[in-house]
Amino acid sequence: MSKFETVLENVKYISWGKNKRKDERSFVVLQGEAVEGIMEQIKDSTKGYGKIYVLKVKDCPEPIIITGKTDLNNKFGYGTMAVPQVKIGDEVRITFTGTYPTKTGKTGYKFDVAVKRN
Repeated sequence: MSKFETVLENVKYISWGKNKRKDERSFVVLQGEAVEGIMEQIKDSTKGYGKIYVLKVKDCPEPIIITGKTDLNNKFGYGTMAVPQVKIGDEVRITFTGTYPTKTGKTGYKFDVAVKRN
């Protein structure tokens, strides 16, 4: 189930676990919660995210931007794992399952991903 049933018009970005952005356009998805939508765009990131994903989410007037995380990029087929790539038009459900410390001392993010190919 998507949390976007009563989203305000100004929501534009997803933050996983906590709000890292300093504006009201960020929507926080907590551990155990999911985001569902149709993949509208997949773009290369110029800021180190690997990919930028744009989802059209039900009942949200604007597409939602999701910056790639290592686990998410891998499970969408744009990382080091040999899985079929998510494509424009596919239905996706991203469940945020938690964080972990990386070898470099940063925070890593874990996801369960379901894809319905269209």
